[in-house]
Amino acid sequence: MSDDPLRLLRLSGEVDAYPLEPSDAELAASAGLPDERIVRYDLNTLGGGPLPGVREAWRSWDPGRAVEYGDLGYRDLRAAIGRVAGVAPERIVPGAGADELIRLVTTSVAGPGDAVVVPTPTFPMFAVEAGLAGARVVALPRVHPAERQPAAGIRATIEREGARLAWVCSPNNPTGDATPLDEVMAIADGLEAIVVVDQVYLEFATAAGAIGLDAITLQEAAPNVLVLRSLAKAYGLAGARIGYLVVPEALAGRFDAMRLPLAVSIATEVLALGALSDPAAAAERHAAIMREQRRLADALRGLGCEVLDGQGNFATFRPPDARSLASGLMQRGLVVREFPTGPMAGWLRATARAADENERLIDALRELLA
Repeated sequence: MSDDPLRLLRLSGEVDAYPLEPSDAELAASAGLPDERIVRYDLNTLGGGPLPGVREAWRSWDPGRAVEYGDLGYRDLRAAIGRVAGVAPERIVPGAGADELIRLVTTSVAGPGDAVVVPTPTFPMFAVEAGLAGARVVALPRVHPAERQPAAGIRATIEREGARLAWVCSPNNPTGDATPLDEVMAIADGLEAIVVVDQVYLEFATAAGAIGLDAITLQEAAPNVLVLRSLAKAYGLAGARIGYLVVPEALAGRFDAMRLPLAVSIATEVLALGALSDPAAAAERHAAIMREQRRLADALRGLGCEVLDGQGNFATFRPPDARSLASGLMQRGLVVREFPTGPMAGWLRATARAADENERLIDALRELLA
């Protein structure tokens, strides 16, 4: 018998894992700064702190409830999300962040040897989960970060490869551009494959004035379209781990049967209900963040950087020397997202946070790029 237990696993070879971001404490230690000087412009989290409803929900929550299990059917949570998304609660599949739902979809649709089409650059978890399922990732790269792949080309690739699953991220991370619904339909209509539209950043695009991007509206005509959403970014619950999938009515029962029971903790559900309880406060925060996004993008252009036209809560830009700039910012406790290799090499991404945090970043950019 071999001493290597890896041979007992279904995937015994190399596995491409999601790259782990260092903690605030690790970053502070590397920069020789106290932890509180670190500001994360690399994670696209919500600037300005928790929404008012989240603070109130946490204050009023009785931790004694954690002794018992929560509602396996998520009735209150599904109803609240359904009101925001405009769909029946049974079409909502909650999960422990968008990541868990990416795994749920991938393992439900694709298996060993199946093709999964992933237009790149985009969120790395699409390819990571396809690889863990034993599927074959078919990457479809952009010729330039600002130029989205034509819908006809994406569809042709899906059909040529016989793919069972394809991902469309809209607005896309890290480029920030959104895919119009007619392009999504051109990809999905009549296609013998599941098309998942990741719309984790949709609320920010809506706050910036974009209309007609909600892919949920396509599901009646295209029942092979699934929509991925999250409360991590727009509702400030990244640390609580809560996302949701919106599925067509015909798939609701099947996905409800396949999801993990109680993947969302009772504490997280309380915070999510608080976040969703005040839509006006959430919309006000989204609008403020997107004003800061425009201010940050304008400042970067004024400093000579190439900036992508984005509709997410971040600015993606190409400075003269990305590595040097990121290092200089890190020395000041300001962490931006780097792309050392691949199609985004030479570019950086910075989250638009609250006005005071944005000001600190812009001041440092002016100092370093002057």
